[in-house]
Amino acid sequence: MYGFLALVTACAADPASTEPRDEDYASVASSIAATTAHDGGEITAMRQAVALARDDDQAGFIARGDGAFDGAMSGLAYHYQLACDGAGGEPVAPCDRTSNAATVDASWSGTLELPGRALDLQHDARWQLSRMTGPIAHVDGTGHLAYQTRDLGSSVQYSYDATYHVIVNDVRAIGGDIHFAITGQAPGAPAPYTIAADVTFAPDDTAALVLDGTRRYQILLATGAVTPDAP
Repeated sequence: MYGFLALVTACAADPASTEPRDEDYASVASSIAATTAHDGGEITAMRQAVALARDDDQAGFIARGDGAFDGAMSGLAYHYQLACDGAGGEPVAPCDRTSNAATVDASWSGTLELPGRALDLQHDARWQLSRMTGPIAHVDGTGHLAYQTRDLGSSVQYSYDATYHVIVNDVRAIGGDIHFAITGQAPGAPAPYTIAADVTFAPDDTAALVLDGTRRYQILLATGAVTPDAP
């Protein structure tokens, strides 16, 4: 994993770049759809952060004290560090159902197994949770991911920086958006490419994905399936 991270960093530092190919856009669309689906890495991590902040669900997690939690979900190892506040801004320690807001440092790593695709990844994020009402919360912040996809015997390496403005409940994202600045490099390619991705979540369990401002897709969040919009 650390060798992979070093490779991605080296690629990102190289000023040379190539234009993304059609298959690069397709691969990025599939990967973004997978991680923003109900059980995708990004949304699962947000939902669990809200559950820990509200003391609603610690199943599979061990409290380490001082707001720290370690656990595993879907084959990934997670670590959270939380600092919670009540509705009046007063500290809530330990976090409980009176929490109205929280600062969350989250990290997770491992292999996310999905139909037809696997993602080997390492992720860190800092989120501000706010307006928590039951399982619903607003999630704002930034994150960084380095990952490698494996699909039909091939592999592609990526890293991305993400900016989050998302509303989640205990099942999925129900509103807001995520912006991804992606760097990727396919096997044998002379230089990396960059792609800007914007995901906007809709209340009907779908999301709109736009790559580089021109390529548009629809994501079915229940499954992670992604289809390009008709020209």
